[in-house]
Amino acid sequence: MKLYFVRHGIAEDMADSDFTRELTPRGRRRVAQSAQVMRRLGLRPQRIYSSPRLRSRQTAEVIAAALDRPATLADEVNFGFDLDDISSLTRGLGHDAEVMFVGHNPDMSRVVHQLTGVNVSMKKGGLARVDVYDGIAAQGELVWLIAPKVFDALAEYDAPVLAVSALPTPPQKLPETPHTLQRLIQNRWSPVGFDRERSIDSATLLSILEAGRWAASSSNLQPWRFIVAPKENQAEFQKLLSVIREGNQPWAQHAAVLMIAVAHKFRGPGVANRHAGYDLGQAIAQMALQALDHGVYVHQMGGFYPDKAREVYKIPDEFEPYTAVAMAYRTSDLDHLSDGHRQRETSQRERHSLADLVFSGAWARPADFLP
Repeated sequence: MKLYFVRHGIAEDMADSDFTRELTPRGRRRVAQSAQVMRRLGLRPQRIYSSPRLRSRQTAEVIAAALDRPATLADEVNFGFDLDDISSLTRGLGHDAEVMFVGHNPDMSRVVHQLTGVNVSMKKGGLARVDVYDGIAAQGELVWLIAPKVFDALAEYDAPVLAVSALPTPPQKLPETPHTLQRLIQNRWSPVGFDRERSIDSATLLSILEAGRWAASSSNLQPWRFIVAPKENQAEFQKLLSVIREGNQPWAQHAAVLMIAVAHKFRGPGVANRHAGYDLGQAIAQMALQALDHGVYVHQMGGFYPDKAREVYKIPDEFEPYTAVAMAYRTSDLDHLSDGHRQRETSQRERHSLADLVFSGAWARPADFLP
């Protein structure tokens, strides 16, 4: 199902009440222009739901007229619009249905984030498209985020817009699970199809590293250390790439950031910390989920040369290199990958059953509470 989220156009600042704020003449012109671009993009929503507030209703009416589609006022799309409202308004629709919601911020930005895990900031008159695959409109992929200025640029072209797939996000590989999972955990996996052009900005990278800093650890020893090489620093990036095994280099070279994760092996002089690797794993797990909150995917690799890493980076003996890590945004363009890696990217995710993993009473005896 395709879901379109539109924030109302530019509205007047003052009115008798917030409910009666109208679009400004400029706001109406820009919405009308954007609506023509939507038509050329091929948007054909069966339903357009609008907040009853005047600025949203006027925005929806202009879009509905351009798309030759009906617009319906819905209290659900008023302030407080959430995933439950989306589920209610799309209940019973087929997987190929298209539905548009016209409303307000922060609701529009928040529901896109909740559906996709991607932080967005919807501008007035902006459009986001989210494709949902779970049948209940609770999980999806951000396909477009079109700002008003992009609509302005697209409107200058007379030819039909062919940019429908210009900003594609590949379908999510959701696990088949009979039990409820938190959304980021459900989305987390280790792709190899990385966006070769998109870098990870400094604020995002620092946010990911900060998540690792705040992981739990035995006696709060915080044994983790990270050697990090963003792709913008090509000398450091190639240096780190050189310690990754040849089987991983063909796809890891396209990552936005490479990293070696290292753990301090001792609690004190001569006293081993047998939890060091465990604690490092927790830190990386938190980083992977924090990264996904920014739309960044983390792929951990055992396939690297620890001794070479120790030599290249002069890692002291009391520290152990445990894993290499690649971070990047995903892409649907997989032409640069081998056939094997392309197949891996689209294959079904699999896990052992809980009965294989969870015991009680004796080793390998499935726990009684399991279904």
